[in-house]
Amino acid sequence: MAQASFSHTAFTLFFVEVFGFMFRFSLQTVLDVRERFEKIKHKEYAAELLVFQGLEMQREALLGNMQRAAHANNQAKQSSISAMPFILHEHYRERLKKEVALLDGRIQEQKERVDLKRRELVEARRSHKALDILRSKEKIRFLQAEEKRERIIMDEVAATHHIMQV
Repeated sequence: MAQASFSHTAFTLFFVEVFGFMFRFSLQTVLDVRERFEKIKHKEYAAELLVFQGLEMQREALLGNMQRAAHANNQAKQSSISAMPFILHEHYRERLKKEVALLDGRIQEQKERVDLKRRELVEARRSHKALDILRSKEKIRFLQAEEKRERIIMDEVAATHHIMQV
């Protein structure tokens, strides 16, 4: 069986070399362009997602600072008689709240950008996949036609060989 497979492969290579039949996808350039476009969209999506994650981390850091400020304010209440530390902590917490509110707006905008880039990436993948499927189907049809041509040639060779022996 291995010998038959080898001879079939050798015959196919000989056939391709002699007759020049080789699979060529007519839209290969378009497929390559769409593949590159998909890679570009993937990079853009990754960049926007990275910015989004950075903003989320900044927000978490600000919230942590707010909690530490509240804890420090509670400790100052127990140890200080003066009102000044309370006022300073309150102003600091208010500033942090404003920063968190501004950051929430930026996070929402960035989330919308990430969603847009994700949709663009999905569309790029879809168009690339459609051409890839088309290429696969065309290659299957080519291989079936090539197999049919090989069978016809083999039948002719066998018939000629049989006629010459008789």
